[in-house]
Amino acid sequence: MREVVQIVPHLPPPHEGVGSFALGLAEALRARCGIASSFLVAAPSWTPEDGKRSVARIPGASPDALIEALEKVAGKGGGETAVLLHYANYGYEPRGCPSWLVEGLRMWKGRNGGRLVTLFHEVHAMGPPWRSSFWLSPVQRRLAATLARLSDGLATSMRLYQRILARWVPGREVAVLPVFSTVGEPREIPPLAERARRLVVFGGVGTRARAYRELGPAIEHACRDLGIEELYDVGPGDGPNGRALPVRVRRLGPLPETEVSALLLGSVAGFVGYPPPFLPKSTIFAAYCAHQVLPICAWPSPRREAEPLPPFWTPQPRRATDWDELQEIAARAHAWYNSHDRNRHAASHMRLLFPDSR
Repeated sequence: MREVVQIVPHLPPPHEGVGSFALGLAEALRARCGIASSFLVAAPSWTPEDGKRSVARIPGASPDALIEALEKVAGKGGGETAVLLHYANYGYEPRGCPSWLVEGLRMWKGRNGGRLVTLFHEVHAMGPPWRSSFWLSPVQRRLAATLARLSDGLATSMRLYQRILARWVPGREVAVLPVFSTVGEPREIPPLAERARRLVVFGGVGTRARAYRELGPAIEHACRDLGIEELYDVGPGDGPNGRALPVRVRRLGPLPETEVSALLLGSVAGFVGYPPPFLPKSTIFAAYCAHQVLPICAWPSPRREAEPLPPFWTPQPRRATDWDELQEIAARAHAWYNSHDRNRHAASHMRLLFPDSR
């Protein structure tokens, strides 16, 4: 069996974006392509949930520690083992400048000639001059560009990132794969008319807190326009944290993936606090689309978009609610999702990791 070593910042528990995505990709690669995955985890505080996974921890944030861990897992001769790096720069270094990671991979490739594929979940930070990300951005860009040139295969979740990478490695192919749902892909999906008038706000602490804090009026409009009877808050943290909403709020906290999936299948809508151009990299948005929940995004968007946006609904005051139109939006979002579901991710990553595959 061919094998891939996936390098990740962290793995569940708890449920989180990149690590949960990596586990889902591992399941799809094994089921569809017969490719086994091992994991190298960078987080020093992480401990495995059980002994069933093939997981090792990188023993330190240094090139030598990375090489030591890689050679134990991937072997010294390359062979039928490839390395897939999930690159989210802040996950590997608090300031987003993981020079140890890039240098370690450069040294490993020089010694062993192994195949490296990098999936860019992030490229570099952007921000105003009063934020540290503004001043660190040049270093982050240099490291990401070095990594892109070092990699044998390249993928990302957004066309914006693809254009950045293409400038650094002209003529190279960069696969664009919006992320898939990390809480399942149900086969049978009921129409919106058969679901509870329930709105789900799902995700990590920061994403949900930002949604309630900055987009609270839009959540209130959505509740009124859709006749929402309950709002279910799913994830760690404090939820609405005292914000008054026009419906009953149920704080469910973190839930297992199967319970999140069942909850979404029975809910009419889901709210996501992401800017529209960045929805393709959101596993929250992907979960809504996979379950054909009406995805609601109310973040202000630039007037001119560089590329088409995925389907979503935005509450608009004083506009009559047309449920046929809402069902069409949910169906289009589901169709958009199906073009890059888990099986398609597995097939694309198999070609990147093992280009001689048939």
